Amino acid sequence: MSYDLYLDQPQGDEATQLRLLVTKDDPLQSYLGLIHGMFDKKGKQRTPGAFNQFISQQQEQLKNLGINPLQPPDLTLLPPGSWFLQFTFTLAKPWMSKDDDPFYVAESVNPVRKDKVFKVPVMSAAAWKGLLRWTAMHIRLAKRKDSLKTEQFARERFVQTLLFGDEKGEEPGKTKDFAAYLDALKPDARAEYERLLRTHYKVKPDEPLPHHSGRLLFYPTFFNAIDVEVINPHSRRTKAGTHPIYLECVPAGANGTFSLLYVPFDLIGKPENKINQQALDDLQRVAEGLQAMFLTYGFSAKRTSGYGTARDDIQGTVKTRAGEKPLTKLSQLVQEVKDVAF
Repeated sequence: MSYDLYLDQPQGDEATQLRLLVTKDDPLQSYLGLIHGMFDKKGKQRTPGAFNQFISQQQEQLKNLGINPLQPPDLTLLPPGSWFLQFTFTLAKPWMSKDDDPFYVAESVNPVRKDKVFKVPVMSAAAWKGLLRWTAMHIRLAKRKDSLKTEQFARERFVQTLLFGDEKGEEPGKTKDFAAYLDALKPDARAEYERLLRTHYKVKPDEPLPHHSGRLLFYPTFFNAIDVEVINPHSRRTKAGTHPIYLECVPAGANGTFSLLYVPFDLIGKPENKINQQALDDLQRVAEGLQAMFLTYGFSAKRTSGYGTARDDIQGTVKTRAGEKPLTKLSQLVQEVKDVAF
């Protein structure tokens, strides 16, 4: 993808202004005013950056298009047992994510990921899937590997594969990456895991394991604000700051909407009572993972340093063919979904 920017033309919206800053010799002051805002002469009152007003305008377009918040699908058109979970959350700590823009304001500025079309901060569906899968693996397999029997470990790994799809690193005759890590957690569970997977998908022992989609379909989250954090490395000799690094972020207090669709397409033709029980079990398993990811482990770059966690209060629902139930607290998510009707 290539761009032509004409400097003698009006700069247009704030997204274009931000992009044009790469042409300036000293862009940081203009950048900070656009993203972080400006203080009054007394240095006490800050006017938010103009880019936040641009984000508000883009959020209206996303709403009018039915993209944010996402309009729920008609579950009567989907297989029995399908459910749709959606809630709006508020960040307790800033959220960060590296963008792939090849040209940005300056080398000292790390851009937050923005949607290619609407230019608002966004967390991709793939990022949600990867982080929730890691969280589910960590709390239900890695932390319990010593207490789980071989068959229990293999069964849990198999169920997570049905939810998220085949594991990264699963190749004919060998494993690497995520699949190899799980093999190493409990090596004697590998054979039983393969047996369960081959039985479910009717794959012969001499054939490679199937590449398959999971029952969970994720959607991107668009955030409603942007700001900047500063890291200023200090010299070991002089103890003075050397070169500030500006990290774009979505600040604490900003909102986003998480949306997740569950479709048990691989259970079509099974007795409906068994499908509904499996759907409820999967819903509770997902709720446990979401609770841990949002409140404990985070969902952001630098999450090991505490970035990217959410406040407890949420506004949302989980919908099935039988109706919908409100969701109010992340800390109570498992309890709130345990008696969902199908």
